[in-house]
Amino acid sequence: MSLEGYKTDGPRHWLLIAAIAVACAGSRAWAANDVPVPASRTPDVNQKLAQLLRARQRNPVDNVMLCGTSTGPSQTESGGEHGDHQIIPVRVQLPDGSTRSIEVVTDDDLDGKVTAPANAAIFAYGQAFFTSTGRYAAGMHEVHRSTHSGADNGWVVVNGTKYPAVSCN
Repeated sequence: MSLEGYKTDGPRHWLLIAAIAVACAGSRAWAANDVPVPASRTPDVNQKLAQLLRARQRNPVDNVMLCGTSTGPSQTESGGEHGDHQIIPVRVQLPDGSTRSIEVVTDDDLDGKVTAPANAAIFAYGQAFFTSTGRYAAGMHEVHRSTHSGADNGWVVVNGTKYPAVSCN
């Protein structure tokens, strides 16, 4: 944006300065955390998810992590209000030794096309959801840069490749 020829005094200038200051302050207040990927897949990574499942949670919960193994290749879910999505079926082991099937849902527009083969090592961090999950105990989505207050930046790791590849902040 060029400000050449723009008058740098007067009310319009100060309104522009005020709008920029408010936007910057708001973005800092909304700045989401970048949470690191764990070094290894252990049932303890799934602790928060296990607590939510035990409590029979029904509302979505931000900032939940999971790790596990894909039980089949990812599948494309085409169209819809938010474009194409990839569904990765993941078996997670909980700290009590039990296992659950969880669907990891990525958004092609926001995350890039994230695909996984069967038996892939999976980590995901985002928003857990518990309704409309079909055959899964829960789902995980919002695995991209935070789009709302209170949520950290999410990600998915498939066989060591992280999506999105770079930190958001």
